[in-house]
Amino acid sequence: MTKESILEQIRPLSRKNPFLQFMGIELLDADKGWAKMKIAFRPDFLQPFTVHGGAIYSLADAAAAHALMTLILPDQYPTTVEQRINFLKAVKDHDILCEAQILNMGRTLAYADVTMTSPEGSLIAKSTATLMRLDRERRSVN
Repeated sequence: MTKESILEQIRPLSRKNPFLQFMGIELLDADKGWAKMKIAFRPDFLQPFTVHGGAIYSLADAAAAHALMTLILPDQYPTTVEQRINFLKAVKDHDILCEAQILNMGRTLAYADVTMTSPEGSLIAKSTATLMRLDRERRSVN
């Protein structure tokens, strides 16, 4: 699968995700096992002077899931099992960029490494995530 076909497959799913729309999280680029996303700064993310960690965590979670989606769609979808995050620098007034890479993929679980930076490249946070690969049967809601 080419980079272009990967983007054609996951970009529409990302754009129609209501939570990502609400948060202002945007898919910028993707390739096999990798995704780059951005969250646009909004003053309502402040608590009261720095961006709330939950907004940064949401970006990390979305990027890890998108990185896995590049490897498992259309037959499977990701869900987060566990995620850890270390906040390293406060954000006060700018967008946050995020890159996620799948480091290991098993038959059921995948492990991702996630890095969040300022537009200038300053490290903001690091995260790791364990995600589950859900087939059609496991992701259906009864």
